[in-house]
Amino acid sequence: MQYYSIPLALLDVAFSAAFMIAVTNFYRQTAHKRGWLVLPPTHILPVVVASYLVLVAVYMLHAYLTYAVKMGGFYRGSVALGALAGGSRYVAIWLLAFHLYHYARQAASQRAAIVEARLTRLSNDLNPHFLFNALNGIRALTREDPARSRDAIDRLSSLLRYSLTRSNQFSVPLTEEVVIIKEYLALEKIRLEERLTVSWKLPDDYADCEILPLSLHTLVDNAVKHGIATLPEGGTIDIMLRKTAVGWEFTVHNPCSFIPDFGTCGRAHKSAGTGIKNLRQRLLLQYGKTANLDFHRTETFATATLTTPL
Repeated sequence: MQYYSIPLALLDVAFSAAFMIAVTNFYRQTAHKRGWLVLPPTHILPVVVASYLVLVAVYMLHAYLTYAVKMGGFYRGSVALGALAGGSRYVAIWLLAFHLYHYARQAASQRAAIVEARLTRLSNDLNPHFLFNALNGIRALTREDPARSRDAIDRLSSLLRYSLTRSNQFSVPLTEEVVIIKEYLALEKIRLEERLTVSWKLPDDYADCEILPLSLHTLVDNAVKHGIATLPEGGTIDIMLRKTAVGWEFTVHNPCSFIPDFGTCGRAHKSAGTGIKNLRQRLLLQYGKTANLDFHRTETFATATLTTPL
């Protein structure tokens, strides 16, 4: 029997590690090239079993060559069985870890794609919601005041530009959302005139705040459509923002009418409309349970509170 020195033993270990890394890397490249990683479980199982047998055979060949050099060709009996047991175990662990990792990665990628598609669809659902209201306002002005209707069209173009460029994004600076809300409110003020007034209460440090595009706009639009527009005397919409220890808190407070047949603040507050339902889903998809949207109503006032994480 031939005995190796420590340097030769370390060289043997390094060679064995390099050999197995090369073999497994070849398998990885083959799996990617042939599309094995995207096969369904029923199709990938035969491939994995065949690959397992081949890799074990390669391991046994490597073990034979190693022992033939180290032990002068003595490679039988318990030595061969030990090599087979070790190789079978090592190859099984590696194959299992490799395919489970890629399966989990693929599943996560698919979930992310589904979430992105749902967010895009929900964002697009919001656009006709506020555009329809804006077009109604312009239609009412075309005969009464053409000059003001042209101004309304300019403001509507800003809304369209914002919705087309920002609605598919996951978040936008609050400064941009505030600008577009002011454009929308100016457009609605053309229609509602003195019936609509707005009070903004924003902190000085809100410039770093990010928000879902059209989310705060949805709450303001809801306050106009189902609050101010239902009151002959109109009222004031209070839009407030404050920074808490865990996130941002947006509050939209507005007067509203009371209809006994449908409950406080009319039909729209009895059951949430499409815009509010979509906003809830977008918040859930984007932030999970760290964001929330609450409504508090009395007979004469409605308050919507949106909280998002920092």
